[in-house]
Amino acid sequence: MGKEKPSQPKLPNAEDNVVITIKKAKKQEVKLAPKKIVKPTNQKEKQESPPLKTNHYKLSEQEKSYFSYFKQDEDRLIDIYNNLKINKNLSSKPHKAIVGYRKKAKSYREDKLRIKSASGEIFPEVLPFIDSLFKSLEKAGAKIVPKYDETEVILKDKYTITLNFKLPCRKINLSPEDERYSTYRTFEYETKGIINLEVGYKLYWYSWGRSEKNINQTKRMTREDLLRKVFVYIFSLPKIIDEEEKAYIIREKQRLKEEEERLILQEKRDNEFEKTKELINNSLNYFYSKLVQEYVTAEMKEDSEEYRWAMEKANWIRDSENHPDELLTEHEKEKLFNKKANRTNFW
Repeated sequence: MGKEKPSQPKLPNAEDNVVITIKKAKKQEVKLAPKKIVKPTNQKEKQESPPLKTNHYKLSEQEKSYFSYFKQDEDRLIDIYNNLKINKNLSSKPHKAIVGYRKKAKSYREDKLRIKSASGEIFPEVLPFIDSLFKSLEKAGAKIVPKYDETEVILKDKYTITLNFKLPCRKINLSPEDERYSTYRTFEYETKGIINLEVGYKLYWYSWGRSEKNINQTKRMTREDLLRKVFVYIFSLPKIIDEEEKAYIIREKQRLKEEEERLILQEKRDNEFEKTKELINNSLNYFYSKLVQEYVTAEMKEDSEEYRWAMEKANWIRDSENHPDELLTEHEKEKLFNKKANRTNFW
């Protein structure tokens, strides 16, 4: 017990016939240090870690550059972005485009919000998502213009962004035991519960819109994540549009310059052709005139009327402007020369 061993007398010899007795040793109390009472710890508290801070509301430097492109509205755009959220249920005062969507359309080509779905149905979360997107864009100064084939978002009365809402569906084959089954209906489509957007833009010099990107909601992406991604991407397009416009202006200037140079060159060619044609015509006229004169001199009498007539014709052939004929015109002369030219392969 931590104490020194007590001394004992020597045991007597058994031969001495002595009664041996053993005294009981008294129990010595040992004072122990008081135990510390340890409170039981909640194991769950140790395992639970503080909630992780997400970066949903943090703009990257690249995303900030999209908003900084609109210098006067940069702070307002960032504030709108930071407050983006989607209500669980559709607002009591939804966007007018949604009000129009919920009304029965008179014609498919009627201008109204379109949501493409193979099943022909939408799930409840779609309209609150679109409502939040449209209202946030209008806060940023955009105009929402539904068309029969797409929805236009007009920024600063200059940039036209196009949106197409798509709800991916899965194909379900129906068995004959299914009450929905018929000979004309062997399958149907069911929405997957995610939203995809096709985002594009229009250029004033290009007749068709350009589909720039598909933004698809993934399994790990919430609808608020999708909302922020679409909002940021829409405001990234004006810079792209301006860059394309600058490139278009440069190309157009180059095209006009090349067209002008082509016209100048064509004019030079035309002038050269006309001069060459005139030279050939004059040469042929001179050739036929000399040929006629030699023939007349060799075959006709110099003092005859026929000689005089033939010499006048030779002069008319050489230069009809200075030696016009009383009866024949330039048209007849061309007919005569064309006939001769075709025969001799000159023309």
